[in-house]
Amino acid sequence: MSRKEAVLLVSRALAVIQFITALLDISYLPERFISLNHHARLINTVGVSEVGNYYLNYDRVGTALLFGRIAGLLALTLVLWSCAPWVERLLLPKCEDQNQAG
Repeated sequence: MSRKEAVLLVSRALAVIQFITALLDISYLPERFISLNHHARLINTVGVSEVGNYYLNYDRVGTALLFGRIAGLLALTLVLWSCAPWVERLLLPKCEDQNQAG
């Protein structure tokens, strides 16, 4: 197996791991939306309270950060799957000692 094939294999394996992690994070979205909906309805029915407003803002920020994490993981998946030359250099840099000895 050549160096390029090994790097491609490792890069694709890392891409698959990142994709699975993104899928796992997507599974948390229904929970976040239900919690967000619950706190929004609670504030609309009972009125604005500091505790209710805190949990509503907490859910909004948590949901936004979860979307950001999913987007980041999917972007990393695409980058690793393509295995660009700079990814190859990042995963398996060439040693100067090997070039001089050979």
